[in-house]
Amino acid sequence: MVTKRGKTLYIYFKPFKDKKIGVRVDVNTAREANQIEGAVLRACRTGSYEGLDPIARETCIRMFTNQKWELPPALADFVAPVAKGELTLRQAVEIFIKYPEIHDCQERPRYEQCIEHLVEHFGQDCLVKSIWVPEIKEYMAKRLEEGAAPSTVNRQKGTLSKMFQVLVEKRYADANPVRLVKNLSQKSEERQVYLSVETVRAIADRCPPWYQPMLWMAFHTGMREGEILGLTRKQMNLSERMVYLGPEDTKEGHWKRVPIHKDLVTILQDVLDGPALLSGKVFALQDGKGLRDLDPESFKNVWPRVRKALGFKDPLPRFHDLRHTWRTNARRSGVDPQIAESIMGHWLKGRSVNDRYGYIGDKELLQAIDKITFDHGETKVFVARSKESGPKGNKRETNGGVQEKRSCGNMT
Repeated sequence: MVTKRGKTLYIYFKPFKDKKIGVRVDVNTAREANQIEGAVLRACRTGSYEGLDPIARETCIRMFTNQKWELPPALADFVAPVAKGELTLRQAVEIFIKYPEIHDCQERPRYEQCIEHLVEHFGQDCLVKSIWVPEIKEYMAKRLEEGAAPSTVNRQKGTLSKMFQVLVEKRYADANPVRLVKNLSQKSEERQVYLSVETVRAIADRCPPWYQPMLWMAFHTGMREGEILGLTRKQMNLSERMVYLGPEDTKEGHWKRVPIHKDLVTILQDVLDGPALLSGKVFALQDGKGLRDLDPESFKNVWPRVRKALGFKDPLPRFHDLRHTWRTNARRSGVDPQIAESIMGHWLKGRSVNDRYGYIGDKELLQAIDKITFDHGETKVFVARSKESGPKGNKRETNGGVQEKRSCGNMT
């Protein structure tokens, strides 16, 4: 039963079929409160607390604490180990990494990499309460002085913000100071890139066999690295030539359909008939250690090695440039801009009501993807400023692996 006292909602129920108790729930509607009650009730009756979402878990912990019951091990890990205000950065990092939404997410290796720099600067014994706006700005300025790119510093700042967000949710902190600090401008890192099909073939030929299908997947579909790494067999229908991604699978948080180019079908069929038969993921790694899911770090190590082997100069092509190249190929092949944007996943942003509610059918998507050709020019990489570009404001262009310094201009 849900009861409202003032603006606060409470649920009253019998979690263990004996004593009826009440507990506060931090939600806004009775419907949400009923859902929390059902989740907590199922967890108590089954003894399985691992699957609780953050709000239900917090409610469950509050219930056990109020009743002075011993916390189950699955809940005890989420209880503050120290008094509020005395939390050290090392303890905060442990809480952050163990948090289910962080521990199981694809971005975890990137978070851990950012945390290394944060701990190195602030010190693992630094009290979290001592990290405020001036200290965060000082950290960002120091990282820039050390040569870190603005996007790198913003990513580390974002990781710190995510950690504070978890601490606030778990009531270890009262506020998230990172939200009061603006991101650094990334205009100096703006890139305009086109990779020729010859360049992509040269890169693919130097990559290990397990990596090549993912490279061609990005080149033929414009999908992001994270979308490709997390792709499951259930999300791919090869007979209909369609990939289905949910809101949790995309950066923009919207579901989307990605049509599979006809030239990609044979490549993906070989993948699905290979190691993927024994894995839930489409792309898996099979070597002397057996079959396992690909982790982001194993994936990221390949591209830099290949660039070095091929002798590319700064500014270097990136895996994400395959996505930029796909967009250029789509435009140069005459694909409708709205359809191209829907495949990339950006088309809802800044669109009119008519555009947002205009349905694009599977047939249209397949016709569009098969219309794309991939040989539309030489490799060009333009950046506003690179580490070796000299005075601020110069632009540098590379043509394939040969580096040249030219005047500013648009790609052709």
